[in-house]
Amino acid sequence: MIWALWAGGVSGALFLLWLMQAFRYRPGPIAIVVSFAHLIVASLCSAAPVRGYVDPNYIGFNFGYLHSGRGIETTLVAGAVFLSAVVSAFLAIRNKTGPAMWFVALTSAFFAVDLGRPWLQSTLTDMTQNEIQFGEYLTIPGVAATALLFVLLILPFVLGVWWGARRARARQKPTPT
Repeated sequence: MIWALWAGGVSGALFLLWLMQAFRYRPGPIAIVVSFAHLIVASLCSAAPVRGYVDPNYIGFNFGYLHSGRGIETTLVAGAVFLSAVVSAFLAIRNKTGPAMWFVALTSAFFAVDLGRPWLQSTLTDMTQNEIQFGEYLTIPGVAATALLFVLLILPFVLGVWWGARRARARQKPTPT
């Protein structure tokens, strides 16, 4: 199986659903940024849960500080990251208030720490260690990866912690009938 096609198909379907929700709920810019960051994580992790289950030669799953071995361990860890990112993306794009937004804030906090801490350590010591790896064959190295990681996968989650907690504490507005 060509896993890039699998990931592309899942990511494409998620993106189309996300766009439909964005047009329906008309979220603000912060909701779009936070939601899209979660959608990116879901897309990056979309093949690993299935591949971990069906491909005995898959190298395992690495996502920030999360590491898993081969097989079902990859399926469980990558699946948990994928599902939490999808749920947070669709909760955030709805731009509602209430307790469900705590999930967005907590998921954002987890991703900010899990991705931000190793990014910060390698950026302060040797920026060339930062890389974005898509499977075994495509890697974005060094300074380009450092900037992309910060803009796409760290700053939006830091913003998501603040925004999600603020939305969780806000009073829900009554919907017109």
